[in-house]
Amino acid sequence: MTTALSLPQLQQRHAALLQERAPWDEAWRQVGKHFLPTRRHAGSKQNSSAPMLNPDIVDSTGILALRTLAAGLQGGLTSPARPWFRLALDGKATGLSRSTRLWLDQVTERMRMVLQRSNFYNAMHLLYTELGAFGTGAVFALADMQQGFRFLPLTAGSYALECNEREQVDTLFRKTYMTARQLMLAFGEAVLPEHLRTMRMGSATERHCVIHAVLPRAQGQQANTSTALPYASLCWLEGREGQMLPLKQSGFWGFPAFTPRWDVAENDVYGHSPCMDALPDCRMVQQMGISTLKAIHKSVDPPMSVSASLKAVGLDLTPGGINYVETLPGQNPQAASPLLAGSPDIGQARQAIETVQKQIQAGLHNDLFRMLLQGSKSMTATEVAAREEEKLILIGPVLERLHHELFMPLIDRIFLLMRRLDMLPPCPPELLGRPVKVEFISLLAQAQQLVSTGAIDKYCQFVATAGQCWPEALDALDVDSVMDTYADHLGLDIALLRPHEERLARRAVRLCTAQTQ
Repeated sequence: MTTALSLPQLQQRHAALLQERAPWDEAWRQVGKHFLPTRRHAGSKQNSSAPMLNPDIVDSTGILALRTLAAGLQGGLTSPARPWFRLALDGKATGLSRSTRLWLDQVTERMRMVLQRSNFYNAMHLLYTELGAFGTGAVFALADMQQGFRFLPLTAGSYALECNEREQVDTLFRKTYMTARQLMLAFGEAVLPEHLRTMRMGSATERHCVIHAVLPRAQGQQANTSTALPYASLCWLEGREGQMLPLKQSGFWGFPAFTPRWDVAENDVYGHSPCMDALPDCRMVQQMGISTLKAIHKSVDPPMSVSASLKAVGLDLTPGGINYVETLPGQNPQAASPLLAGSPDIGQARQAIETVQKQIQAGLHNDLFRMLLQGSKSMTATEVAAREEEKLILIGPVLERLHHELFMPLIDRIFLLMRRLDMLPPCPPELLGRPVKVEFISLLAQAQQLVSTGAIDKYCQFVATAGQCWPEALDALDVDSVMDTYADHLGLDIALLRPHEERLARRAVRLCTAQTQ
């Protein structure tokens, strides 16, 4: 908790967090060099003269494997083409009326529409790329007057994090560079210094360092004003010689940044990534590729051993070229010959490269995500679980961490903001005071939870088989409970199911019809 929101103290705290982050910076540079060569390190100005590409890369396996990982997470967790979450009651939801269940589905649908209209899915794809490459992702969820919500993904190296006593990130310092025009649009002309206000907006391309800090306030500082909310938000401009110019001070009801980690060790703030694990293989395949290319070049166009006496004679070394030379006394009759006597085994070299390439792809779970991307649209979570059960077990801890560090707090924030903005329907009386939870029904989340439906399938098959010999075995099943439970595990909306009263009425009609025939 902070005690005083003074810029010098915040500047010192930011410097301390940057020093703590320093060992990770070099690791992120190495990973970015091999897996994200087009993404510059975010700690420097964007208009620097640094090269955009890494000229040492000759094999794109790591780049393509990371792209497949990000696309697989997008399609398997937050696909815009299918529902991936829903709202439910915390605890047992027995005895709820149909209108209450419909209210939960209606609120879920409104939240999906809000996310669809915003840049949520584009931001998630960038976050998955950062998460797979650097082990830590960061995104801001901000209210927007035009789109309702706006999501701002951050790049590793542009932010510094700090955790609370529960090892949860609750403090974020972000460094960005903005032109004078961007500063004026973001903060207004009145807060800018004179030299920035007088710049010509059309030609001012120089970027200025802006620091944005979001951190919890002390209990005594919290109030119901925009500048004393539970989480403080301060922006200031870093000038020359350490000068600091305040730009904006505000606050948030909840922590607006979400920072999931792929895998995190005890007391670590930043996470470890699969790209870090695959980095040695990625370096190896680059060296193997360079060596193989050299061998191919030497085999196709080998260096020649030419007699020194022929230096003044023009030789034609192109394919099919004919050279007429005289054999000198005591000289090898073959005056011009290849320097390399044999040709390298290119096939064996390619086989070794393919082995390392497969290790990189397996380390980034490409085998699982390619199956998702290349599968048919009708593929169900049951088929995913059946085909890739072992791989789903390996990625299971990552999915659980994403649920707890990203999706659950993010959807809670969206729900609270929509309720404050009066974007939700009136709450039914029976839900007042009852907590609402988030359930995930994405393709990967369902595949993780389908153990129970598999048991239902096997039990129903057993009852059907036993019922052929003993009809009383069919009495063991409560058909309505089985159907409702199965639909609940599959994530179906309650609107697709008939009410229990209507089911009883239809059964009564069928019974009467059967008796009159």
